[in-house]
Amino acid sequence: MTQDKTKAQGRALPYVNFNQLRSFHAVAQELSFTRAAGVLNIGQSTLTVQVRNLEERYGVELFLRSSRGLQLSCTGQALYEITIPLFDLEAQAVNLLRANGDAIEGTLRIGTVGPFYVMKLVGQFQARYPNVQVSIDSANSETVVRKIIDAKTDVAITGSPIDDPRVYSSKLRAHEILVLVNRHHALAGTGAILLAALQDQPMIMRERGSMTRTAFEAALIEHGVRPRVVMEVSRDTVHEAVIEGLGIGVVSEPEFQPHEDLCALRIADFPSFTYSYVICLESRRQSKPIARFTELAAAIAREPVATALIDKGKN
Repeated sequence: MTQDKTKAQGRALPYVNFNQLRSFHAVAQELSFTRAAGVLNIGQSTLTVQVRNLEERYGVELFLRSSRGLQLSCTGQALYEITIPLFDLEAQAVNLLRANGDAIEGTLRIGTVGPFYVMKLVGQFQARYPNVQVSIDSANSETVVRKIIDAKTDVAITGSPIDDPRVYSSKLRAHEILVLVNRHHALAGTGAILLAALQDQPMIMRERGSMTRTAFEAALIEHGVRPRVVMEVSRDTVHEAVIEGLGIGVVSEPEFQPHEDLCALRIADFPSFTYSYVICLESRRQSKPIARFTELAAAIAREPVATALIDKGKN
């Protein structure tokens, strides 16, 4: 009997206070006790006590407090790496238990490199699944991917496929690159131009690292066309610079914002394109909200691309 009892004890599951662990995870994710208390909808004093009790029970220091703010200790960082998939699995379990047939509830955190690429998807998703609360976070590609890997975002739209075995990636759309000119420019009203027409023209380029710039410059180099780059600006500034007559700009078609002083032109002979991709963690693809979103994205990807109408005069 004593031997059986010893074996049973050896098989006993290790115990950790799950509420304390949840409190730690929230603080580690937010790096703020105040924000973490809001996320968990509990009092900050309760949260603080739970984290302190966890530290005292195991004799560890999980957070470092300094003039730079709250930081994870080495032990805290290692524990956080463990709790990320732990609470992701909890979320998947909740989604499974809440599901009723194809009805899904809960939240879906969507990351994107720009709102232009995601809104159609979000609109259709919310129409089908009104009980899912959606949040959208816009950032650059590196940040978007990092948040997917860290499970801070559930699904995302990026401008390039992700070469990482942990990440599922599927092409969503091809997006034609448009040339923007001021309505008083000599090329305005032509509707389409040859790429060679940009030779020696003053060009307003996106910042280096932009997928639009990378694709457009590749076409210029391949066909030996050399415009004069007079300015490098962010996505949002391209339109304003062209409106002011500072040069010719290029944008991916979903980013085009019509304005009475702008004309958008297609490149007739050698068009170039950017692409959008849907990504999520491979390990989370079967989570219901994520699965439904990626399935909807795949359906949209199979639809014929509707060519946007571009006024040959004012837009």
